Amino acid sequence: MLDNYQQTENVEFSTPTGAGDFVALPPSLPDKNKSAKRWRKFKKHATGYIWCAPVILGMIIFTLIPMVLSLWYSMHDYDYTAFDRADQLTNFGFQNYIKIFTEDFMAIPYGTGKSLLLTFRYAVFSLAFSMIGSYSLALFMNQKVKGMGAYRVIYYLPCLIPSVAGTLLWADITNADYGYLNTILRALFGEDAGLAFYSKPESVLPTLILTGVTSLGGSMVMWLAQMKNVPEELYEVADLDGANYLYKTFKITIPMTTPMIFYQLLMGIIGALQIYSGIYPLRMKYSAAHEELYFYCVKIYDTFHQSHEYAYACALSWVLFVIIGLLTLVVFRTSKWVFYGEEQ
Repeated sequence: MLDNYQQTENVEFSTPTGAGDFVALPPSLPDKNKSAKRWRKFKKHATGYIWCAPVILGMIIFTLIPMVLSLWYSMHDYDYTAFDRADQLTNFGFQNYIKIFTEDFMAIPYGTGKSLLLTFRYAVFSLAFSMIGSYSLALFMNQKVKGMGAYRVIYYLPCLIPSVAGTLLWADITNADYGYLNTILRALFGEDAGLAFYSKPESVLPTLILTGVTSLGGSMVMWLAQMKNVPEELYEVADLDGANYLYKTFKITIPMTTPMIFYQLLMGIIGALQIYSGIYPLRMKYSAAHEELYFYCVKIYDTFHQSHEYAYACALSWVLFVIIGLLTLVVFRTSKWVFYGEEQ
């Protein structure tokens, strides 16, 4: 009987109340039918909802809620010593954000301005070195040479070392007094042939960037995956026209791998501005590198855990979030150079 009613659910129901007067009666059965449809749809996709629930709950509990709370804290003065929770958050306003760009911006030696400058300087040079180095390495590993698979594995193996462990390993290798590199250099060229590495402020940034050579293997794998998707017909046509290797690289390989260039650029910017785990052990180990490695995330950590200015640390984090968001927007808005396969 319900099926027969569904066929007439769009019919207008009315009843006379007087001469020539009719009042529409709202049908109740279609509402029940909609609820039944929603329940059947939920039961149909219940398995998918169950599998997605841990990820969704994790994002809500460990990402969304902390972000909202940190934004709320950043607009207060937080006193962690107050016994009453109501007295911990006081003075609602933008005083923490004003402090970032006023009294703390040019503070000596650990001002916000200096930490931002050091972070941006590192991001520019490390991103250029990483992208150019990993892309060049991928071009070399993309050659059809016997045993190339073994070389790919060897170059990728250092990426399996945890960041902190790799940092401490390189710190010992590049130690100016007893490091392996200086030991070899002094054995070959004399006692004065050693390099400063992290022992002098002016050589800290070049050393940090150059020791990142062991992380090129991770990006190399992604470049190789993109290069394997370039149609072989394009290279065959170029060979028939007499094109050399450089011409094919700049006219075929690079344009066809622009989607991966776009991805690596975006993720490289985000990662470089958030660098922390590979920096803090160096600051603890070398006093000469203490100021030169005072990157923005290091300042956030020190503000939170050492100065116990929790609200101010939250404000610093949100400033970094806005900076990364603006740079990401710029990258997306200027991505017309990216060529996707479906474009003609």
